[in-house]
Amino acid sequence: SVFNYSNEQFGKINLLDATAHSVNTVFVPLGMKAGLNNVVDVARRAGIPDSVQMWATPSVSLGVASPHVIDVASAYATFASGGVYAKPFMVKEVLGANQGVLYESRIQAQQVFSSEVMSDLTYALQGVVKYGTGTAAAVGLNRPIAGKTGTTDSSAAVWFVGYTPDLAAAVWVGDPRGGQSYPMKNLTINGRFYAQVFGSLMPGPVWREAMKGALADTPPTKFTLKTLNGLNTG
Repeated sequence: SVFNYSNEQFGKINLLDATAHSVNTVFVPLGMKAGLNNVVDVARRAGIPDSVQMWATPSVSLGVASPHVIDVASAYATFASGGVYAKPFMVKEVLGANQGVLYESRIQAQQVFSSEVMSDLTYALQGVVKYGTGTAAAVGLNRPIAGKTGTTDSSAAVWFVGYTPDLAAAVWVGDPRGGQSYPMKNLTINGRFYAQVFGSLMPGPVWREAMKGALADTPPTKFTLKTLNGLNTG
């Protein structure tokens, strides 16, 4: 059985609204219709490595795999760059005593999705922060944002992953011991009680503040959208 957060019912809605409001009861059958092996393939191409176990079962569309945070950030960077995947690295360069470059990472990039498909995806993910589950990530940032919240069963972990035209980042909040044995429930945050934590409550504001600092010297730019399916990009 598939349920939405708090067993919320939405009736018949379109895919844009289903994305914005994280409607599980839409995306599980959608993944089955698209082909579960295709869902796994798209995740791999975006940047989720083979070392992360993914099974082609109906729940795969909800993100039941356990990637590292950098893997998810890398996948969203693929979306942000118009479908170009760049292999992530942890060390940019190593300088010697005289500031000579002893080691320098090289960007390894390839086009894995069409820019038109990525434009449609970016348009849909903008709805998440404009009117959906991720509005807390956009407050005061004053630049275009696309992203997605994520909440595991029993609120054992919560995510916000998003990007601007310039930068992608991922924030995960949870107990490092993992599993549903350590749920984030019955918490008081900023003086307000929450019976259960969800994706936009904690990681969304953390993501927002991190992006404010990282982009402080970067003027806002707009997404370049060339839609495949004629969506109204505004």
